[in-house]
Amino acid sequence: MMKDELEYFDIVNDNDEVVGKLKESEQKNIKQNQLRFINILIFNDENKILVPKRSSNRKIFPNCYDFSVGGHVNSGENYEQAAYRELEEELGIKNVKLNKVAYFNPYISESNTFQTVYTLKYEKAIINYDKDGIENIFYLTKEEIKELMNDKPKLFKTDYFVVMKYLFNM
Repeated sequence: MMKDELEYFDIVNDNDEVVGKLKESEQKNIKQNQLRFINILIFNDENKILVPKRSSNRKIFPNCYDFSVGGHVNSGENYEQAAYRELEEELGIKNVKLNKVAYFNPYISESNTFQTVYTLKYEKAIINYDKDGIENIFYLTKEEIKELMNDKPKLFKTDYFVVMKYLFNM
């Protein structure tokens, strides 16, 4: 999608069923638990996780560490379609197979959003990442991530803790 195209997000009820839609610019007028999100953790050949640091110009969680890829599910998309779109937009990666590893419902989990989490084993260098939205990318072990989360928790998006606890008992 071109940057100047208007994006819409589906509004969902507490059963993750679509009940409406809104413009991206109106997102601040709605609770996060009424929207859908995807997150992807990418592992390299050393089993390290790709951890981007968000740019200072980001509206939400500027200068924070993030999932390898993350984003909204646009109106009319399902979680998987959004994951592949975001993967290509943020990191320029396509023609790969994602593995679904978790689904969170904010009404029955510690997550504050509806989200599906995927993993990807990707051994090529990441060179085409979105340099406007991502300041830098790092490859960190699970232990290094856990240490950073303990030492500097405010540098991580909120749901990072929920997902890492669920997947890796962190």
